[in-house]
Amino acid sequence: MNSITPLHAAKILIVDDQPLNLTLLEHVLASAGYTNVSSTSDAPAVAAMHRLHHYDLIVLDLNMPDMDGFEVLDSLRQIEVEQYLPVLVVSAEPDYKLRALKAGAKDFICKPYDYDELLSRIRNMLEVRLLYTRSRNYGLRMAGHDHLTGLPNRQLFAQTMVPQLAAAWPRASALLLVDLDGFTAINDSQGHAAGDALLCQFAKRLGQLAPPPATIGRLGNDEFALLLPAQLPQAGAVADQIREALQQPFDLPGGQTTMTVSIGIAACPSDIDDVGTLLRYADIALHQAKQEGRDHCCYFTDAMDLQAQTRYQLEHALRLASERGEFELYYQPKVQIGTGRMIGAEALLRWNRPGHGLVSPAEFIPLLERSGLIVPVGAWAIDQACRQIAAWAPHANGPLPVAVNVASRQFADTKLEQTVAEAIARHGIDPGLLSLEVTESALMDDIGRTAATLAALRASGVHIAIDDFGTGYSSLAYLKRFPVDTLKIDIAFIREVTSNPDDAAVVDAIIAMAHSLKLEVVAEGVETAAQLAYLGRHRCDQIQGYYFSRPLPAAQLDQMLRDDIRLRLPADAGDAPERTLLIIDDEPHMLTSLQRLLRQDGYRVLTANGAAQAFALLAQYPVQLVLCDQRMEEMSGTELLDKIKQMYPDTFRIILSGYTDLNTIMESINRGALYRFYTKPWDNRTLRSNIDAAFRHYWQLHGLQEPAAPQLAMAAGA
Repeated sequence: MNSITPLHAAKILIVDDQPLNLTLLEHVLASAGYTNVSSTSDAPAVAAMHRLHHYDLIVLDLNMPDMDGFEVLDSLRQIEVEQYLPVLVVSAEPDYKLRALKAGAKDFICKPYDYDELLSRIRNMLEVRLLYTRSRNYGLRMAGHDHLTGLPNRQLFAQTMVPQLAAAWPRASALLLVDLDGFTAINDSQGHAAGDALLCQFAKRLGQLAPPPATIGRLGNDEFALLLPAQLPQAGAVADQIREALQQPFDLPGGQTTMTVSIGIAACPSDIDDVGTLLRYADIALHQAKQEGRDHCCYFTDAMDLQAQTRYQLEHALRLASERGEFELYYQPKVQIGTGRMIGAEALLRWNRPGHGLVSPAEFIPLLERSGLIVPVGAWAIDQACRQIAAWAPHANGPLPVAVNVASRQFADTKLEQTVAEAIARHGIDPGLLSLEVTESALMDDIGRTAATLAALRASGVHIAIDDFGTGYSSLAYLKRFPVDTLKIDIAFIREVTSNPDDAAVVDAIIAMAHSLKLEVVAEGVETAAQLAYLGRHRCDQIQGYYFSRPLPAAQLDQMLRDDIRLRLPADAGDAPERTLLIIDDEPHMLTSLQRLLRQDGYRVLTANGAAQAFALLAQYPVQLVLCDQRMEEMSGTELLDKIKQMYPDTFRIILSGYTDLNTIMESINRGALYRFYTKPWDNRTLRSNIDAAFRHYWQLHGLQEPAAPQLAMAAGA
């Protein structure tokens, strides 16, 4: 038996007020193989029937008593708006032909008609109708589906959410938005073919992981969506399964790779029951997950919504601020440690928001970067800095070099070199007075382009500094390749440089490396005399921070220039040899007794009641000998001396304790953390003699001449 073709299975409706005509036409069509033919003499019901059955062809007689064919055509046009109207008009009045075609009919045949001609007309019309239907359905599918993965796109996914949420009601549904972390890097490093392969493989894994009732969509680029008829705990379990599935590598043209995802989850009806708002809430949760770093999952909360609204309002206000000129530059001085003179300044962006006052840079600068506004605002900052350089050029204590921060997005802008050149020319300044500060991460985004950009800027005479050095991932090889003038040590290493051996080691290494490459070193965020003294003793070139000055408006910095304000170096911070002893004990009477005892022997005696004071003094003074109590609340003496050994390995370190924890002390001696160990109570004469011997040993060991000291007073009872 032959199978029925789509053409012969087409739905056909015959409309005529004469029953005989209906019977004849039904018989003719059936004889021709058409299997889905129906008929009616009720003209007013035709539109409703077509709305219900979506006929592929309607054979319509124009001459009917209750409602003529033209009225039927008009009612059908209301259904098939801007669509193919599948009507073949039949009439004994040939003059109606043109009128019928203008009314929307696709063909016309006069009665009495030849049945072969009628069947030919019907066949032709059905072929066109079916072709149109297939094309329309394909177009609708293409318009509603992602061409790469075949998944519903954002528009179709949102449309399908409506009946699915309604079907699940009042039970819970959960929407998961899933974003691939680092997808852009795959496209950039391996090409778009690898990115497409990754997206297809990821879509397949989502399909395997999602429970059967779930709907999956690709909302754009590397963002996918899952709608689950599930409570939040079940949705969280699916999110965990997705994250675990990504631990299995993806096979890409450039080799295998693993990925992580950020996931945002919102629930219906507990969060909201409106599709648009549910999508927005899930997107807010996804944004929060991204903010927390890679491989995070966040559930929507009302606090997130408030934060998102605030962020939106702030971003809108920033756009207005850029248009209205609400930004200004503050300037933080850079000081040369050796002379104390101000030798430059960093221009820092500030926003004086009307009705709010100064907004924290940590609050608005990330928004400038995310929105792309940092590019025009950064160009404005470069221009304003050049204007200020020109204003300070004739100053008696000028000119003053100014550094401007260049954000990652701004550094990647192809117009950066042009922006800088035009600003320099516009204000007629020496290019060497302008410095651009770029972070390590911005430099490492594209090594080849970075090298070319920096070379072009340096060729124009502009100075280049690497900002926040030590927090990125640049290597010595790239430092040698990049034409830079200055390294700026990030504030994260300066905060505890006097007390954290690891931070101190990083700072020392950066200074040594920079000087070996003939680069200047600037320490950011210097706030204490101890930090300054430490950096000075370790040959750092410049400092910047609140210890000397906070960022100031141009007028206030101008006054500092006029007054020739200089940095006061900490007293006794030099390296002149002097017999200096540091005593550490958390009992004040012990400090007083030891200080009184040992000062008479000509030592400079420093005292500290704990680790914080001890490290501050060690940073400011060249100490040869440390005398430390073992039992202290903050940390034990051996623990403290271990840290001191790491940071000041040349010092001699002595424990003085009334408690004999011999195992701990012997371990410290064996690993070199201790020079000697004395017990309490001590013998004054013996202690003084041993400390004098320790100082002599120190000078001999380091090949230095011992400073002159008064004759030891060894009187009885001393």
